[in-house]
Amino acid sequence: MISLFLAFYPLFTTAKMSDEAFSELRTQISTASRKSPLAGIVKVDELMVHHSLSLVPAQRIRLLYLKSWYQINADRIKEAMNTLAQARLLAREIEEPGILYSYYSISASAFSNVELYELALENNLKAYEEAPLLKSTEFIHQTENNIGHIYLKLGLLDEAQNYFQRFYESALALNQLSQQSTGLNNLGEAAFLKGELDKALDLHTQALVIRQTHGYEYHESWSLYNLGRVYIKREDYQQGEKYLTQAIDNWRKQNAVSKTIQPKLELAKAYIQQQRTDEAIDMLKEVVDIGYQYQQFSALQEALMLQSKLTRKEGLLADALIALDKYNLVAKKFTQKQASIGLAYMVSQTELQTKETALKQLEQQHQLTLSMARAQQQRDFILLISAVIIILISSFFLYRLNKRKHQLQTLVEQLEATQDKLIESEKMRAMTTLVSGMAHQLNTPLGLVITANSTLQAQVNTLTTQFSEQTLTQKKLADFIGGSTELLALSQNNTEKAADLIQRFKMMSSKLQISELSTFTLVPFLEDNIASLVKTHKHAFSSHVNGADIEITNYKSVLLKVITQLVENSVKHGFGNTVTPRIDVQIVHIDDNNVMIHYKDNGSGIPKTKHKQVFDPFYTTRLGEGSLGLGLNIIYNSVVHIMKGDVECTDDSEGAHFVISIPVNVQRTSLVDSSDSAQL
Repeated sequence: MISLFLAFYPLFTTAKMSDEAFSELRTQISTASRKSPLAGIVKVDELMVHHSLSLVPAQRIRLLYLKSWYQINADRIKEAMNTLAQARLLAREIEEPGILYSYYSISASAFSNVELYELALENNLKAYEEAPLLKSTEFIHQTENNIGHIYLKLGLLDEAQNYFQRFYESALALNQLSQQSTGLNNLGEAAFLKGELDKALDLHTQALVIRQTHGYEYHESWSLYNLGRVYIKREDYQQGEKYLTQAIDNWRKQNAVSKTIQPKLELAKAYIQQQRTDEAIDMLKEVVDIGYQYQQFSALQEALMLQSKLTRKEGLLADALIALDKYNLVAKKFTQKQASIGLAYMVSQTELQTKETALKQLEQQHQLTLSMARAQQQRDFILLISAVIIILISSFFLYRLNKRKHQLQTLVEQLEATQDKLIESEKMRAMTTLVSGMAHQLNTPLGLVITANSTLQAQVNTLTTQFSEQTLTQKKLADFIGGSTELLALSQNNTEKAADLIQRFKMMSSKLQISELSTFTLVPFLEDNIASLVKTHKHAFSSHVNGADIEITNYKSVLLKVITQLVENSVKHGFGNTVTPRIDVQIVHIDDNNVMIHYKDNGSGIPKTKHKQVFDPFYTTRLGEGSLGLGLNIIYNSVVHIMKGDVECTDDSEGAHFVISIPVNVQRTSLVDSSDSAQL
């Protein structure tokens, strides 16, 4: 954004109106513009008419520049183009170095407002050529900052960083604190877009400290906004939301409501990432309202697209379609606006050339016929060039779009390759966890078996030696028989324990033994079986089953195993310190094809950070206390691979909460015997 005071260079020209009187006019305009940009425009027109005889061209140009600036702020870009063309035409009468600096700077701002960044860059570079003529390095450095912003929008981050660095170093040399904070902020934006988050965080923090220390409240909001973006990118959502909220509050206090659209959009994205759907939808509505009110087309388009995706994800297809239609309409309107302004710029340049030609004609009246012919030729030529330029610009945009499409295709291919590698890595990690867990569990019983056998073998060897040497006594034989009996019992017990472990390991496979498909009603089935489970447990607890009375076709015995394992898990892990333990099961009929079973207990619950881990094999909080950590893994395999459903552990403040989704009518699964599935 171009600073307003930098848009107007000093015009030290002798005027009929004194400098003090002209300064008073500018004060009147500034006071009027505080109400609104439109009020500023009206005031400029009023004063130009009232003082038309006393204003010299230099002063009139300065007022036209003021007017064009307010027209840009009022989103009257085409009118601003015409006003700038008038100022440039008047500039022909003044031989003043750098007189076109403001013309190019304000034109660049107009194009930047409608995202015609190539035209904005072209005008900023022309202003950069004019800046040295103004005899002040401040104009040069500010223009460097403006060029850096355009490069940032075009994605040329290294070039943007180079210009921002020049601006910041000049501010350091001149000890300009406000410009220093601006330079740090801009360098922070470049670092953020480059993915250098630590560097961006440091730069934005330095900028914020300067602005807070010296009371630069308006610019402080930009630092808060950029810090919020960095923290959100780092997935530190609490800090990110704090800074974004502060930025919104600051801009509201300064009555800069249009500026709040960007932090609100970032907040909506953060809510989506955290799956805070309702908050995200509400925030997107606010962004859309501000976007329409203040014609913030880019943010509006992004918000409408997010709104469409979010509502579609929530199943609100009608709302998603409405949002998508609005997005297309806004995109079309914005594209038309860009094309219209681009064409208006070309036409204004053409008309400017035409007017300059007409002035020359008045100066050369004795060659009127020849001048008219040349003017006609020039007009046709300019129109042809304008058409060629439009075609070239369109071709350039198409080239850029095709190039970006190719880059995105390449990126998608890279992401797919990375995804394949991650899947392979995850498979290897799961296999390593499985083998390590099984080895750990089998190590103790098999180790005891080996120890018992080796001890028995040593005793047999001793007995054989004693028998051979005829030193074997009745007492020694009795001791041998007693000891060998104990060792054989130890070996037998641990052999059976190892065999039991292997049988339980077999249950981890998704190819479990299952019964035939059967049709049954869920509520009575679950009521009867859970009631039976209550009676078999020493630990007393109550149960309650309710919900839709749905008849399904599925594997009844597998579902019974799943519910039995969940009850075992609640009793063993959840009800240790519960005074009145309770299990609640609720049946929800989602649609014609799916049913959902909510299993809840009021036990100690499962931490949210462990919700995904609980289904991993050998994951248990009671390792070494007889718990293998296979129960929930068996549940997962049974529901997902046999019953063709899904199971998840969800957050609940009252205890453990599992959600099982299964089809109403499952197709028969082709399974092998569990003995085959035990091969690991």
